[in-house]
Amino acid sequence: MNSLEQGAVVVGVGRLTAGRPALAWAAEEAARTGRALRLVHALEHPQDDGEAPGLLAEHLRAGGDVVLAQARKLVEEWQPEVVVEPRAVAGRRAPVLLAEAADAALLVVGAKHRPVVEQVLALPPLAVPLSSHARCPVAVVHEDAAVAVGRPAVVVGVDGSPSSLAALAHAFARAERDQVPLRVVRVVRARTEPDSGGREEAVDRAEAELLRSAAELCARHPRVEAEFTTTLGRPLGTLLREAAGARCLVVGARGRGGFRGLLLGSVSHALVEHTGCPLIVVPAVEAG
Repeated sequence: MNSLEQGAVVVGVGRLTAGRPALAWAAEEAARTGRALRLVHALEHPQDDGEAPGLLAEHLRAGGDVVLAQARKLVEEWQPEVVVEPRAVAGRRAPVLLAEAADAALLVVGAKHRPVVEQVLALPPLAVPLSSHARCPVAVVHEDAAVAVGRPAVVVGVDGSPSSLAALAHAFARAERDQVPLRVVRVVRARTEPDSGGREEAVDRAEAELLRSAAELCARHPRVEAEFTTTLGRPLGTLLREAAGARCLVVGARGRGGFRGLLLGSVSHALVEHTGCPLIVVPAVEAG
């Protein structure tokens, strides 16, 4: 059973000005799948990971109740059929959301595009520790996420790693459910081989490996219009271009060389920071 068949949709709820697109996306996801929508607000204070003392605890709880009530009202306006589960939990956001999503089908978080200086000097966005450690897929929706028009494709980036194969399975199931095309992208790093002949052979090998790994999924999802692309280049730039105007971009949490390491490296979390469409990061455990 994969993540499209079980569990609730969990969404982190904070400032609704920035988080409204993520909330709307999560509500639509819950409506499409008939799942409950769990609204989670972390009662976070800087001194401790646990319950705040005295009046501060009351203040945090009252503020959380207001935020959750506003979020619930919006969901009931947008998707009245969705069952809403509001939860205010004491603690820091990342641990709270990971705990609340332990049995979830999907964890949804909002994000914002940050200036380059802030990307380099500030702490990584919340999506980074969540996508590194969550047991379920994590969807990252930016506050200015582009609204896809027409019949936008689900785009998935693969590299042959177990996590990317889990992402491929998730993308096939999502494309079939939403009745949209699927674009599968395999990028061979430009530095793989020193000469053009070696690079062409590397691309051919990667393409053959991609088609072999996708054969069973194609047979399992015959209604999915799947397009396969294998290209030489830089994975980040290629995926960002391919995902322009897409319904969503799906990637594995740990690719070859480690998507987790990529997120924590000098590239400054490019996919989380810059993807215009919703980004879904799938852990390898989903393959089982």
